[in-house]
Amino acid sequence: MAKKANKPTKRRYTDRTLKLLWGRAAGRCAIPECRVELYAEATDYDPIVVIGEIAHVAAAGAQGPRVAPLMSDADKNAYDNLMLLCQNCHGRVDGQPFFHSVARLLDIKQAHEAWVRASLPERGRSRTGWSALVLRGDHPLDMATMEAALSPDFAIAAPQILSVPMNSDWPDADKKIATAARILLAGDDAFDKRIAVFPIAPVSACLAFGYHITSRPHVRLFQHHRDEQSWAWPRRTLPPDDTIVTGLDGDSRDADAVTFAFHFSAAVTDETLMEAGAPLTCRINIGIESPSTIWLQHPEQMTRAVSATRRAFEAGMRLHPRARRWHLFYAGPAPLAVAIGQQINPTMYPAVQLYEYRHKELPRYRPSILLGASANRAFGC
Repeated sequence: MAKKANKPTKRRYTDRTLKLLWGRAAGRCAIPECRVELYAEATDYDPIVVIGEIAHVAAAGAQGPRVAPLMSDADKNAYDNLMLLCQNCHGRVDGQPFFHSVARLLDIKQAHEAWVRASLPERGRSRTGWSALVLRGDHPLDMATMEAALSPDFAIAAPQILSVPMNSDWPDADKKIATAARILLAGDDAFDKRIAVFPIAPVSACLAFGYHITSRPHVRLFQHHRDEQSWAWPRRTLPPDDTIVTGLDGDSRDADAVTFAFHFSAAVTDETLMEAGAPLTCRINIGIESPSTIWLQHPEQMTRAVSATRRAFEAGMRLHPRARRWHLFYAGPAPLAVAIGQQINPTMYPAVQLYEYRHKELPRYRPSILLGASANRAFGC
């Protein structure tokens, strides 16, 4: 006798569930880099069209993504297991279920509803925008598209501009960067701060700013896309995860120093490391197989790279517990440098020596800023 096919789970939502879902999401896609309105306005000839889709965090059926076999049908179709998405984001979320785990989706839903409560005046609260900072180097920085990049969010005031030239006196530059971070974090609880950063500056400045701003505030990072001449993230599909970490194999070693080399925009070669006198016996590499200046096209690529960096730093502590200094060489996009700087924990890690690259000088990598384990960060840690 043939086995009966599994019946599809009935998707029945109560009126209360639908009102909560659409109301708390303000009729927008919950993915932070999207947040498109989930309806198309009526035309002279056509009615208004609802283009939003109800997505299940844990799968609605037995064969769907993020299956939860012990969850009842009622719980699967309850508000706590639902979120609103546009068609594109819904397809990506369900098509990449390992990256878009239950925990990640619940975090996204919670963050979106918090954004609605804080940002939209019809929710009965004052509008809360972003403090914007422009981190620039030797050249003027195009600020024309910053407002569009933040939309539908907004900046609460004109951006603070922090200039750090390539030929800076790096210890003084570090103090200047720490002061700017301290000003941004002053006042209310740092965990409630929302800071938008638009960086085109020397990598040492970007790494140091991330270190001083800490991982406490909510930070949005933007990449200047030269082909589009825009700070707005392109509407592109998230590429596959291509971040590679090497140097984590082996047993614990009695090393004085560890080298971390980041290869995203270009390769950090053995030759340049030897020129700088970096320790090569204990070396950890984080990057992609074919470094490129156009690699960063989606903010989630930074999330992946930062996660890999955090694992690499933790492994560095485990493998080389007696190291008194880390040497950090970075070839990558400016916003990712800020995000990596946020991962340097002064209470756990040894002093971190940063290096700045100069193509026409020898050595090409030269020491710049020392992020000391005993130094105070802007948050006061």
